[in-house]
Amino acid sequence: MKSAGAAIVALSAVLDRIGLFLAKAALVGMVGVIMLQVVSRYGLRQPPTWTEELARYLMVWGGLLGAASAFRRATDPVVVKVDELAGDRRARFARLAIAATVVIFIGPILYFSIFGAGMDPARGFLVRMSARSSPALGINMVFIASAIPTVCTLLLVHLAARLVAGPLPVSHGETR
Repeated sequence: MKSAGAAIVALSAVLDRIGLFLAKAALVGMVGVIMLQVVSRYGLRQPPTWTEELARYLMVWGGLLGAASAFRRATDPVVVKVDELAGDRRARFARLAIAATVVIFIGPILYFSIFGAGMDPARGFLVRMSARSSPALGINMVFIASAIPTVCTLLLVHLAARLVAGPLPVSHGETR
């Protein structure tokens, strides 16, 4: 059991590093695209049509991936602060409440991302989005919509790791 727990924690740590890198890249990209939009609009009087849309999609991916990393570190907003690593009843209840809340919230999102009414995959969210393309960029909307089930799956992996080993330690400059 310890090796399975260690594997989950290691997988979560690797996915967290990748997710955090991609979140930072998306936010930097979003700032760059918005700067291009501002310069083009007010400096050149010829704004590209695609910049606002790309900035929005980068914000979605960056925000969701960043939220998953915050959850892994337990730096996300909470109603009540409890030390999850403590051995008392309150800490065990907090871990149970976190797990139940995450599963209750994410379960239906993942289900409806794949299946639609009557367990029909053809009516699922991702399949419906694959039939659409973005207005300005012309990319298939499944690439944007896949952020939701991707991050939900990532959150479940992070939840398992938090239950096994607690939150990741907060590094320099971060606060808990």
